[in-house]
Amino acid sequence: MVALEILTKRSRIKCQDHKDQISNNVKLGKKEALTVQRLIQEVLIAKLGIPPRQIVNDTTFANYTDSKRPDILISEFEYDQEKENDTQFIENLVAYAEAKDGATVDDSDWREAKEHGIKKVSKLKLPFFIVTNGKTSIFYNSKTTAELKLNNNPIREFQTIDIFRLIKARLLKNPESDNVITNVDSLAVISESIFNKKLWELAKIYRESKLESIEQIDFTIGFIALEFFEEKEIQTGKKDSSKIYWSDCSDGTDEYPAEEIVAKISRYIGWLEQESQFGEFHDLMEKVKVSISGMGTDPPKVNAESVKQIYNTINSMRPLHGTGFDLFGAVYEMFATSKEKKDFGEYFTRRHYTRILCKLLLENEQYFNNSRQFKILDPACGTGGFLTEGFKILQKTYSQTETLDPDAKTFLEEGCFWGYDVRKENISRTKLNMFLVGDGHTHMYKDNTLERDFGTEKYKYIITNPPYGAGTIKAESENFTSRRTEVAFLFKIIKLLEPGGKACVILPDGVLENPRLEEARKEFLQKCDIDAIISLPKFAFAPYTKEKTYAVYFTKKGESITKIQDKSIWMYIIDNDGLANSDKRFPTKLRHNHDGWMHDEVSGWVSTKGEEINGVLEQRWMNFDDADTDGTEWVDEKGKTTKLRKGGFVAISKITEKNSYYRLLPEYFLRAFEPNYITINELEEQILSIQNELNSINEIS
Repeated sequence: MVALEILTKRSRIKCQDHKDQISNNVKLGKKEALTVQRLIQEVLIAKLGIPPRQIVNDTTFANYTDSKRPDILISEFEYDQEKENDTQFIENLVAYAEAKDGATVDDSDWREAKEHGIKKVSKLKLPFFIVTNGKTSIFYNSKTTAELKLNNNPIREFQTIDIFRLIKARLLKNPESDNVITNVDSLAVISESIFNKKLWELAKIYRESKLESIEQIDFTIGFIALEFFEEKEIQTGKKDSSKIYWSDCSDGTDEYPAEEIVAKISRYIGWLEQESQFGEFHDLMEKVKVSISGMGTDPPKVNAESVKQIYNTINSMRPLHGTGFDLFGAVYEMFATSKEKKDFGEYFTRRHYTRILCKLLLENEQYFNNSRQFKILDPACGTGGFLTEGFKILQKTYSQTETLDPDAKTFLEEGCFWGYDVRKENISRTKLNMFLVGDGHTHMYKDNTLERDFGTEKYKYIITNPPYGAGTIKAESENFTSRRTEVAFLFKIIKLLEPGGKACVILPDGVLENPRLEEARKEFLQKCDIDAIISLPKFAFAPYTKEKTYAVYFTKKGESITKIQDKSIWMYIIDNDGLANSDKRFPTKLRHNHDGWMHDEVSGWVSTKGEEINGVLEQRWMNFDDADTDGTEWVDEKGKTTKLRKGGFVAISKITEKNSYYRLLPEYFLRAFEPNYITINELEEQILSIQNELNSINEIS
């Protein structure tokens, strides 16, 4: 009897244990499902723009993985259960991920998820798979099971569908490769969308701090610089094991004391401020140190627990070396207030334009030649967007042509790039931006380009977005008088170019069409050959500025005035740049179901076959002409199809004809406005109709 009671009691305990285990599994399952759903909604759909119906979560594809359910599947085709298109969906997969909530990289749960991934991916016939805990996502080669790299850097975040396509295509050609090399302009080790996701995480943390918005910008960039410096030291083989670095400030666990992280970061900053190559960022680093440690009786603006969260968030971005975008620009757009953006408008150029405009200017610089070195100048450099892009473009190009030798690296880091700006804080930011992108920050100076005497100094390339508006300095010319700042900058740039040198200058519409600037345009045509004029969308730089702007490419003839050029000018109108044409410049993400962008003429992309494709503007550059057609079709951000002329060569005779004012506006030549005239009687009828309508409204009132 006693034995039976004991047995019954044990049975009850086991039964309860089993129930508890089931209950815990259910709770864990629900938590994991919530993590996956959040990852899909907040990252894959919202940040990376993957169509939601191309993502399937936790659905059994019995013919492919038996009863084992892949956690996340992403395909080229939308999944439709009613149509039972399992085969079409699975055969066109671009990514598969196994999710394990609460796991840390390489712990037992992570390894278990990896084993599941290895088994399932072989049936899904994908050359790679992903393991994720919702925060960190690692890509593995299906054949070797080794961690994958993108351009020599580990991939630790979900990527755009373009990158999934590219990885798949590369690995199908070379199944044992663990490193995917790409040259697509829009790709990065950390994609910009993912970087912005991390910035949102930081924004939430900053709400608990006393940092003003402008302080949040410098604080974030300062922390990123601390992480990046260690990467750079490792890359160059200069890391000193006797000193403290970024990775020494925490062991990465949740239990690590927040106060210890603060103390170690302060020590790290202390010795960095003494470093010759980092000492010039002393002011910025000191702001970071004071913000986390306080000064005198002033308490820190960021408490220790928040510092720990910030450290962990930025640490999860690693590696930062080789990012394909302007880090400062991304941080600035996230944290600056509307007023700060408006005040800063004359200094900031949107990143998706700096890249393509700079690439087109430097298209002929394919090989490094030590005996033919040159200088690139931005005379109103702001935060250095054009200069950072120039550095990345030349570094990548020289690498592709196998001419990136030690002399080329020294040239890029110490001799090629020059920048001037009237604001000291902008020069500091430019230097740091250049440092983050690889280097090349040597020749950045606080000065007023319009007042500076450059002597005989000349530059082969100049690219800039100068400030606009009424100024006090007269443009350097004896043939006309203008104190418009943009006009003064244009003619200073012409003077600073060496004969044969090329420039890209962003100018407002008034410079190209205002009748009062006719003589200025005439002299411009006499001193330079205008190669191309690109019309940018009206809101290209909103909310910083709402001026209608144009990118003008030209080549300097010589030091003296000569006759006006004979060759035609290529003109092009960008109607779509991937962002809404309004003050709210949100990404439209419109693309064809498989190939190409529907609302973006600027960005490159990857085809379903994994082929890297240049953007529409680059494909059409200096060769597209739809003069002999009834126009070119395009789709606006609302999906509406429009058909008008977009580009072509404009004969110089049209620009110089009588009463033309030497007008240079692309719209004038490509989309001439034809007024619809009406008779006096028709006008009177319309006025009478309006009056009757107003009377009706008044009677109702």
